[in-house]
Amino acid sequence: MKASTDQTRATVSSEGISEILSNLAEALGFPLFVVDTCTRRFLLVNHVAASLLGYSESELLSLAADRVIHPLLDVYAQVGQGHGEVSVGVNLISKSGVSTPCRLDCRLPPHPGHILLILGQLRSSGSTPCSLHANSKRTERHDREDLIETTLEFPSIVGQSDEIRGVCRLIGLVAKTDTTVLIQGESGTGKELVGQAIHFHSHRGRGPFVKVNCAALTETLLESELFGHKKGAFTGAIQDRKGRFMLADGGTIILDEIGNMPLSGQAKLLRVLQEKEFEPVGESVTVRVNVRVVAITNVDLPKAIDQGKFREDLYYRLNAFPIRLPPLRERKVDIPLLARHFLRQYTISLKKQIEDLEPDSVSQLMHFSWPGNVRELENAIEYAVILEKSNRLQPSSLPEKLASNQCSDSSLSCRLRLAEREIILEALSKSNGVKSRAAKVLGIDRRNFNYFLNKHGLNSRCEQ
Repeated sequence: MKASTDQTRATVSSEGISEILSNLAEALGFPLFVVDTCTRRFLLVNHVAASLLGYSESELLSLAADRVIHPLLDVYAQVGQGHGEVSVGVNLISKSGVSTPCRLDCRLPPHPGHILLILGQLRSSGSTPCSLHANSKRTERHDREDLIETTLEFPSIVGQSDEIRGVCRLIGLVAKTDTTVLIQGESGTGKELVGQAIHFHSHRGRGPFVKVNCAALTETLLESELFGHKKGAFTGAIQDRKGRFMLADGGTIILDEIGNMPLSGQAKLLRVLQEKEFEPVGESVTVRVNVRVVAITNVDLPKAIDQGKFREDLYYRLNAFPIRLPPLRERKVDIPLLARHFLRQYTISLKKQIEDLEPDSVSQLMHFSWPGNVRELENAIEYAVILEKSNRLQPSSLPEKLASNQCSDSSLSCRLRLAEREIILEALSKSNGVKSRAAKVLGIDRRNFNYFLNKHGLNSRCEQ
């Protein structure tokens, strides 16, 4: 009976402590965040913190902490260097996507077996408290435009390199205008994300957002698809149809792969850009629209002009505000950040428990040239997450082409190392990953075989 009573008291005590902590957090006059550094999830937030960011407390607790506090990895590093207590400069990202620089007092209290990072006492760079939502009587539109002017970071665009910061600066400047934008860059660099950021951070953000893949439109369908048609205008036109420009009225239209648009369609598009009007197919009445055009291409348009594949006058009309996205090989400093971003994304969607990347995995990612850019990097991380069995992403789980790229020179030592790795992989394949069998295939002692497995990061591919 006594043991039962003690157990009840312990249970009540545990629940009581939790309730006391919650009450104390709500009683504070400043925002409080408690973050689990292992899972990077919020363990506790108070109402002040949630209101500041435009979330409810339950919404905030369901988010990964690095979606709100950026860059979270730098916070961990600075708190560690500060012996558990330090004031850190971060960007807090609100529910509406506005990123605001602030300073946070951070403490890392000792806790056996589980580390907590407590963030509180939010301050701006000056002496006044920082606020992320409008408390004044300004109109929503006016407030939104003021925020855009100083917003240089966007949650959907991951990176801290000078190159990507330059792109974010251009987005912040052009978003508050109605200027036509031409986004250029190699395939997989994230051009569509930039187009989305321009729209959603502009005064058109609440308006329609329409995307058109110009490469998928045949010459016969293009005019009807873009400008619409009247019933009976051609065979198969059994009813009136609104075109994409009409659907985008008051908002933004994204013209993806504009470099592959047929010449006949280019001429009709030029008129819309110049006059802001068009006639649907089979209609004699001119329709006027208020649409912001963002064009996207991975084609070298000046070269296409020389080849007679693209209209020069259309190019100059589209090129009012060009934004070039750098390939991943020009912003390699962003690779670890992008890799961890995709790792978190796929560990959640694939329900895997992988905390981080091994340093050798990061090294492999950094040494690869990434011809497919960010999209290829994302695919590589997804592939690795599916294969990985441990709680850290090993080099052996990454695609084979990344390992072979580690040695791009033709030196004898490099070629021998690659050949050695391929021989071990072949032996593992023949033995179904059983170490003792693979060692026997190679004619070496199992202890020596373990040395080679560790050398090439292949332990996770083996069974005992």
